[in-house]
Amino acid sequence: MRKWIVAAAIVASTMSAYSYDINGTRWPSASTHIHTGMPGISPSGVSWSQALQSAMQEWNRNTLFTFDSIASYRDPCAGYRSSSSPNSDFPAGNGDGLNGVDFTSSVCGNNYGANVLAVTLVYTESNRLGSWDIEEADIVFNRNLVFDIYDGPIRGTTNATDFTRVALHELGHVIGLGHSNSPQAIMRPSIGSTFTLQADDIDGANRLYGGFTNCPVARLDFGSVSGQLQSGDCTVQTLMAGGTDTSLVDVYQLELQQTTQVSLSMTSPSLDSVLVLMNSKSQVIEIDDGGQGCNSSINRTLAAGTYAVLANTFVSPTKCLGKSGPYQLTASYQSSTLLTQGRKTSFLGGTTAAIFSGGVTINNGQSYRNAVTSTQKFDVVGRITIDPLHRNKPGFIVVAALLDDGNILVKHPLNGFVPLMSESASIPIATSKVLGSIETVDILSNAVAAQMGFSQITVGFLVGYGVNENPGELYFHEEPISLVVTP
Repeated sequence: MRKWIVAAAIVASTMSAYSYDINGTRWPSASTHIHTGMPGISPSGVSWSQALQSAMQEWNRNTLFTFDSIASYRDPCAGYRSSSSPNSDFPAGNGDGLNGVDFTSSVCGNNYGANVLAVTLVYTESNRLGSWDIEEADIVFNRNLVFDIYDGPIRGTTNATDFTRVALHELGHVIGLGHSNSPQAIMRPSIGSTFTLQADDIDGANRLYGGFTNCPVARLDFGSVSGQLQSGDCTVQTLMAGGTDTSLVDVYQLELQQTTQVSLSMTSPSLDSVLVLMNSKSQVIEIDDGGQGCNSSINRTLAAGTYAVLANTFVSPTKCLGKSGPYQLTASYQSSTLLTQGRKTSFLGGTTAAIFSGGVTINNGQSYRNAVTSTQKFDVVGRITIDPLHRNKPGFIVVAALLDDGNILVKHPLNGFVPLMSESASIPIATSKVLGSIETVDILSNAVAAQMGFSQITVGFLVGYGVNENPGELYFHEEPISLVVTP
C-alpha cells in the first residue's frame, strides 16, 4: 500500500503548531540521496546548491540521519502533474523515485498557498511493522517570493527570506519530522530568526531514527534465554517512533565478529510468537510469525556486525491463546571456523591484544556449532591468540563453565570441573606453561551429555590466561563459548 503525503509547508505568517511530531514515517536506512545541482546564485553570491548542501551537512553532523549529495540536477516535479482539483494539497502522478530540489512557480501544477515559502512532497509505502517507509521526497521553493542567503534575524518576505533556514526546515520534513511548538526550533511551522538546528530538532530526528534503542535492549549471546512479554513492556510503536503497531516487544542485541550462519527460534506455550531480525540501522531483515503454529524461527547467514532480535507477538492473538506470556529465545550457529568471542576484559582492568575464540564440534573441527543432541559425541574447544607482550613468558590458563541455573564450575587440573565455592574464591589453574603464540584449550573432549546425566542443558564456557609475573591479573572474554544440549 502506498500513499503520497504533504510533509508540510513552511509559511511566513504564524500558525498553530504542535509538539515535535514523529509518526513512524521514516527512511528505512536512516539515509537518503538528494540531487543538489539546483541552478542559480543568490543575491549574496552564494549558490543555492551550496546552501542546500550546507543545510544537509548540518543535519548530518547533529543527528543519526545521513544525507548524501548527488551533484547532478533533478527536477523535483518529474513524474507529477496538476491534480484535477487546483486546490488539492498534492499534485497527481507517481513521481520518479528520485529526490530533487528547485524553485518552482507552483507545487508541480497546483497552487502554493498564501505565504507558503516551500513545500516538501513525500511518497511513502506501508511496512510490516505498522508504520510508513519514505521512498521519495522532493522539495519545491516558491519562485514567486524573494530569497537570499544570510544569518541572523529574518528580514521579512518584502525584502528576502533566508533560503538556508527554509532548506533546513524542509530537510527535516524529508527526514520524516512534523512541526514543533518550540518557538526556537527550526521545525516550527512559521519562519523565524532561528537559522540553525536546535535541541528540539535534533531530539526529534534522533528519536525517529533511534530504532531498536528506543526500547530497553538486552544482550543476546548464543544459547537460550527465558523472557516474558507483559503489560508495561516496550511496543513496536515506541520502537518505530510511531505507526499503529501496539504489540509488545522485547529487544535483544546480537554481536557477530565474523560471517556466521545463525538460527533463531522463539517458542512459547501461549504467545503468538513473532521473531523480527534487524540490522544496526533498524532495517528489517526478516520477520517470521510462525505460520500456523505458536512458535517462530529465522535462519540467515549474517556478516560481522550488530543486529537486533525482537521477541514480539500480535496485538490480537490469531493462532494461540494470548498476547502476553512467557517465551524461550534460542540463538544457534554453524561455522567453518571457531567463533571469535567478543567483550574482552580482565580482573584488574588491564588491556590485552589477545584474541579469544571457541566452539563446539561433532566432526573433529571440520565445522563448529553450539547446539548438539544429548546422544551426540562432541568436543568443546577454546583458542587464545596470546598478546605479543605476553608470549614466551611463564603463565597459566583457566577455564570456567557458567550453567543455566546460575552456578559456576571451574576446571581443575586433576578433578575436571568443580564448583566455584564463592565469587571471591581463587580460580584453580587448569594449565601452567610458557605461553606460546597460540594456545589451544581442550575444554571438553569426546563428551556425550547423556552419559554425563544431562538430556538438556545450556552452558557458557570462558577461557582466560595470565602471566606469572602479574599473577592477580587474568585476561578473558565475557561473551561465552555456547553449548546447548537438546534431547
